[in-house]
Amino acid sequence: MVNRITESRPPSTVRRPPQNRVLLILLVIFLTISFPLQVFAEKKEQEKENLISNEEFLRESVRNLLHKAFLDFPRAESGFVFVNSEEEDSANWLLEDELIAYLQSLNFQVALHPDSGQNEFPKAYSFFYRIIKMKLSYPQVKRKGFLGQKLVTRKVELNLSFRLEEKGIGKVLWTKRETEERSDIVKKQAIQYLNNDSYPFLSPPLPEDSQAQYVEPALVAAVVGGLIYLFFANR
Repeated sequence: MVNRITESRPPSTVRRPPQNRVLLILLVIFLTISFPLQVFAEKKEQEKENLISNEEFLRESVRNLLHKAFLDFPRAESGFVFVNSEEEDSANWLLEDELIAYLQSLNFQVALHPDSGQNEFPKAYSFFYRIIKMKLSYPQVKRKGFLGQKLVTRKVELNLSFRLEEKGIGKVLWTKRETEERSDIVKKQAIQYLNNDSYPFLSPPLPEDSQAQYVEPALVAAVVGGLIYLFFANR
């Protein structure tokens, strides 16, 4: 009877990394690479978009209001109108720009600074305006989906009054008070391109994102906790 000799081999000295540790390494590599790429892609996408600035958005709203308010505006015999503000307001210059353009589109000759040269036009008219409310705001910030990009609601509220008088005698020919409200959605990353820091009313403050107070810390805690668990589970 032949006894079979069994050969004892030393155990392999090559240690294979546990599967969980491999997944941990791949996850860290993925997060390290994907985040900068995502930021770069968002910047490129932002550059390609045709953004409407806050100033242009406000001007469009003013033009919409003027179109409604001037439907019954009288066509006076004299075509010369002096535009006057009833109150000082930081946004008067913007409204005056749009008023002059609109009155000129109605074939009126328009002048500002009523103290200069009014006596040369005895049959001219005086046009008075007052900004009761001209507000541009970001009333809401929300996230598109659980991990999507942040979207901001942009809103314009207008309340303006107008009056047309015969110059000199002060006879009121026409008065109007009109309101307008508009809103749209813009990306939070675009806010810096939409604002005009030279004028506070064109650069409203952003409200706090209520979702970000809970979602982002929870997400960070979950990721960090998962990484710590995977690290110590394989030691």
